[in-house]
Amino acid sequence: MSAVSFSGPRMNVGQMNGTRRPNLARMPSNDRPQHSQHDELIRFIHESWTKVEMDRGTSAVMYYQEQESQSLKDFRPFDLDAYWGRRMHQHAQNHA
Repeated sequence: MSAVSFSGPRMNVGQMNGTRRPNLARMPSNDRPQHSQHDELIRFIHESWTKVEMDRGTSAVMYYQEQESQSLKDFRPFDLDAYWGRRMHQHAQNHA
C-alpha cells in the first residue's frame, strides 16, 4: 500500500468552526483528555476513507446486481393508486 499525499495544508475541525484544539504536547500527562468514542470514530472514518481513496485508483466501479429469488418469482407489486381509484369509484356509485 502506498501512502496518500495531500495537496496543501490540512484543516482540522477546530479551524473549520473557529475554535482551537489544545496543544496536547504541552499539557501535563495527567491533564490530557482520555481517548473518547468520538476520537475512535474519527480515526475509523479517516482510515476507512483513506482505504476507499486508495482502492478507487486501482479497481473498477462495482454495481449492485439483484439476484432473482424463487420465493418471489410470482410476486406482483400492489398498485395502491389503482386500488384507491377503484374504491373511490365504487363509493361514488353506491352513494349516487
